[in-house]
Amino acid sequence: MPSREKIQQFRERINLHLFSSKNTVLTVLMWGTFFVSLAAIIAIIYYYGFPQTPDSLTVVGLTIRLSIWFYILKYLIRIFYDFHPGHFIRENRFDTVIFLFLVVEEVSFLLFGGEMLNQIFSEWIGIPVGDISILAVQLYFFIIMGSELGKAAVKLSKLSISPAKLLAASFFLLIAFGTGMLMMPEMTTSGIRLIDALFTSTSAVCVTGLTTVDIATFFTHKGHWMIMILIQLGGINIVAFGAFFAVFYRDSSSLKYQSLVKDLLDTNEMSKSKSILRSIILFSFVIEAIGTLLVFLTWGKDYTFPDNYNKLFNSLFHSISAFNNAGFSLFPGNFAEEGIRLSWGLHGVIVMLVFLGGIGFPVLQDFVRVIKTRSSRWNFFRLLQPSSRIAIRTSLFLIAGGAVMFYFFYPVHPADVSVGGRIMQGVFHSVIARTAGFNSVDISQFSEVLILVFCFLMFIGASPVSTGGGIKTTTFAVIVRSTFLGLRGNRNMEILQHTLKSTLIQRAVAVAVIYSGFFIIGTLLLSIVEPGIPLSRLIFEEISALSTVGLSMGITPYLSDAAKAILILSMYIGRIGSITIILALIRKAPSVSYTFSHANVLIG
Repeated sequence: MPSREKIQQFRERINLHLFSSKNTVLTVLMWGTFFVSLAAIIAIIYYYGFPQTPDSLTVVGLTIRLSIWFYILKYLIRIFYDFHPGHFIRENRFDTVIFLFLVVEEVSFLLFGGEMLNQIFSEWIGIPVGDISILAVQLYFFIIMGSELGKAAVKLSKLSISPAKLLAASFFLLIAFGTGMLMMPEMTTSGIRLIDALFTSTSAVCVTGLTTVDIATFFTHKGHWMIMILIQLGGINIVAFGAFFAVFYRDSSSLKYQSLVKDLLDTNEMSKSKSILRSIILFSFVIEAIGTLLVFLTWGKDYTFPDNYNKLFNSLFHSISAFNNAGFSLFPGNFAEEGIRLSWGLHGVIVMLVFLGGIGFPVLQDFVRVIKTRSSRWNFFRLLQPSSRIAIRTSLFLIAGGAVMFYFFYPVHPADVSVGGRIMQGVFHSVIARTAGFNSVDISQFSEVLILVFCFLMFIGASPVSTGGGIKTTTFAVIVRSTFLGLRGNRNMEILQHTLKSTLIQRAVAVAVIYSGFFIIGTLLLSIVEPGIPLSRLIFEEISALSTVGLSMGITPYLSDAAKAILILSMYIGRIGSITIILALIRKAPSVSYTFSHANVLIG
């Protein structure tokens, strides 16, 4: 016991001695973090964006490793300057885990070098992926950067910036970053114009899928990696926005942002918003991982990949593209490519991924909640939240209706496609039309009736808080239900034995009206700058961009720069427009103690 007291006294004397220099040291560490991170980011960008030589690879690897050594030293200094090391470790578990991983990685590198990981992947697994040691170090670095950004979120909550503006700015910065990266020499086979790089970056971040160049042949393997990263970062949209403030660090989830997430995710308890957001992140990675495996197993025998790595990367890319409802494909003909267009198992997996991504994360969360109750299948659907049931019913109704219309009105059916194949094609394109931009047939061959049907499906889009666009299935259901009951003279707007609030109906109508206004303005501008293109094709392209679907009549690559700029703006508005509108509408209007006299207005 006396020895313990002596140790405690010795520790207190050290703390008193260090107290005077603590603020100075922490300030130096803060600025050091900024400059070291900046140097590492520049090194990584140079590594991926420009041709490499042995000397440049050495410099890049050394720069990133120096940054990691700095973070190891920073952690040790922080814990040394803390008066209660045990409490520091408990309160910074994430940093502690990263610190331990970095120490183990650096020790293994000093003992075995980078060849150990290369041998494991190249010889044991049979997937050569280049210098694994550099990739592993870069992965560690980005994990550290995520930790640092999470801490920075605390300061952002103190700024007088509305969530809507912050959301719009985050998408803008991500698009600008993607544009700059795609213009790097190593990203394309022969260079790219600024407007095309901006278009591709916007389409990827806004998970649309429209392209002005052939993604499969125009971009290099590094370019494909960058596009996939942009899809992943942009796909979760408002979910990533909320998670940025509520998941990384407890301090970042201030009351105003938790209230925002509460309204968006339709949960009655504000304390549940963080657990929901954690589940959303988990859903994304688990579903994409399972999707990658299923896609890998269902490519079929009619299409041959050069090697296992190419097959695995294609599986990962298309799984992420499908779940995030992006519609990007690494095949020149999309899923109409020979050897793939008849792989019905693959089509089924893509449909499943697109549907799960478009049904909305609250619905997936609701499913898990009901499954945990171990209820019987007879009352499973009734235990779901009303919003989930509305989203599921509306989605299934639209899928069935779109599939039937496609089956009867698609004018060109190859002789090698069976009746079952035609049904699969109908289901595939009916699901894709509301959310993603894949296609296994020639969209330009659509009849006028089918163009109209698909425009309707694209306009409605996916479900709320999902990776898809459009006015959303629940918005459509609420408007249709309230219109039907209004015509019958019902005073109470009821759906699924629940009464709809008048504010909810007003919000649905506002979203649909404003969305329609964006669509009309975009189509009008396109018709002005492209007078030689039929109006039906311009309408199709505009609604595809605004709803972030990505289906095209084949005219996008041939549009003028002005028309491309209009579609870029439409994709951006379509991605953040509805969310921004909702963010504005959920602000409660100030209550007043008076009302004006009623007025009779003729309707109809």
